[in-house]
Amino acid sequence: MDTSNGLVLCSVMLKPVRQNILDSLITWLDIISIVPNHTFVVEEACVPLNKSNPSGYWYCAGDFCDIDEPGVHQYLDDADIKLARCLVTPSIKDDHELRPVLVIGGEYSVNYVCHNITNRILYATDGHKTLGDVDIPKNGYSVVIKSALGVYGQNKLEWKRRKENCSLSDDSVRTRKAKVDMWFNDQDLEIEKVHLSACRGDEEMASRLTDELASVDGEFLVRTKYAVESYEEEKVEFKTYTQLMVNACSFLFSETIKIVGRQKAQKIYSGCNIDIESSEIKQKDKPCIMAI
Repeated sequence: MDTSNGLVLCSVMLKPVRQNILDSLITWLDIISIVPNHTFVVEEACVPLNKSNPSGYWYCAGDFCDIDEPGVHQYLDDADIKLARCLVTPSIKDDHELRPVLVIGGEYSVNYVCHNITNRILYATDGHKTLGDVDIPKNGYSVVIKSALGVYGQNKLEWKRRKENCSLSDDSVRTRKAKVDMWFNDQDLEIEKVHLSACRGDEEMASRLTDELASVDGEFLVRTKYAVESYEEEKVEFKTYTQLMVNACSFLFSETIKIVGRQKAQKIYSGCNIDIESSEIKQKDKPCIMAI
């Protein structure tokens, strides 16, 4: 089997397909986004897709969405398909009992979102591309990568183990060894990409922006980690967890506006409602914020 093939990265606004998404999947990311955005990946060799039983189709969350439906944006890149299938097993729906093992562990919106799964699949491309390298709609992405979910999902050790357990080509092995010391810098590197895009490729300006926002971004990360930990430790219910995340985003947006202005903040958090307000939560549920 030829393992050198194309991956079709797809992006679609959820409004046209929202009827296919269960209300239970409305998350903090949906709330802060002007129009929620869904990303997913398809193997090029499997196009056109069999809509009743698609193969080479990576479900992220929700129902099937064909790549040729109206409003779907596409990006094509070559990849090591064998590696992509190993990292994230395709054709596994949300209700599959082995989905945590075959796709990703944890709970949707708490430990990962679609953008995280997409990045895991894109890891099989040359240079380990991410959504930050692709000019395709991805509303809320900059917030996701700055949060506890990061680039590949909240459970970083799980992701590291998946990479180690996959059967990689010799080139991939060398690349992995060269990048091993960069493992815990993935989030910082992705934030740099977001800031570089907001600064239209001006590296010096992007570097200044990163420095200016370091404290706010660090505080946001602490708040989202608190929210995730509180929910996983059953200290709060899902509704309260969601509000804690929305409140953290409200803090991130408002403080960013104070530092760099509304216009620049909107470029950084494209597709987000940067005027969203936080809601009061009972004192026992409020985070104890650590200094950064």
